[in-house]
Amino acid sequence: MQYRVKSQLYADAEAQVKGVANQILDDCTWSSSAACVSWVNQYAPGKDFSAADGVAAFEKATGRKDKQGVNDAGGSLPEAAKTIAVLGAKARYAKSWDDAMTAAKAGAALMVWVQQGPSFYPPEVHISKWHDAWAKWWAKTDPAHFKKGYGHMTSAAWCADHKFQWACPTRDDKTDAEKFAVPVTEAQLRQIASSKVKAGVISADYKALLIVTAK
Repeated sequence: MQYRVKSQLYADAEAQVKGVANQILDDCTWSSSAACVSWVNQYAPGKDFSAADGVAAFEKATGRKDKQGVNDAGGSLPEAAKTIAVLGAKARYAKSWDDAMTAAKAGAALMVWVQQGPSFYPPEVHISKWHDAWAKWWAKTDPAHFKKGYGHMTSAAWCADHKFQWACPTRDDKTDAEKFAVPVTEAQLRQIASSKVKAGVISADYKALLIVTAK
C-alpha cells in the first residue's frame, strides 16, 4: 500500500474545498499527524483524514487556534501525540531506532521531526516542488538561512511492496507527481531522522520519532 501525502498546502478548510494551494507556514505537524493516522487505519472510510482535519484536531487537542498565513501554530512531538489521539489513534515515543523500525514493519506510521534542508538530507531524496522553490530562493537571497534549513515535521511508513516511504507535507497531494510518499532506504530515512542531531537539537535519531498505531 502506498503512503498518501496529506499536504499542508491545503491545510485549511477553504483551501481543501477549493483545491487551491494556500500560503503555508506552520501546518506541517498537523498534516503529518493526519497522514500517520490515515495510514494506520488503512484509509478506511471516515478514517482517511486531510491536512485540514489535522488542523481541526490540533485546535481541539491544544485549545490553540491556527491562523493561516501566520507563523503562530508550529507544533511539537507532544502536541502531535495529543492531536493523533483526537484523530483516534495512539502515539508513543520510540525507545530506540530498532524499536521504531520493528513497529513500522508491523504497520505503524512514524512521525519524523526534522531540520529540513540540503545540509542535512541525502541529496538523492527529492522532497517536493515547493521545497525546490524554497531552496532556490534562500540559496540566492540568504545563504546562511539556506544552510540552516528549517524546523519541520514529516512522516514515514513501511510496507512489504514499497518498503520505507517518507512523506514531506510540502508535497502537493492534488498532483499525480506528489500525492504519494517518496521511497527511501532505511539508511536514507535514518539520515533524515538524524537531521535534528546534526543541528544540535537532540542527542539521538530515535528521539525525533513518534510511533503511531491504531486504537
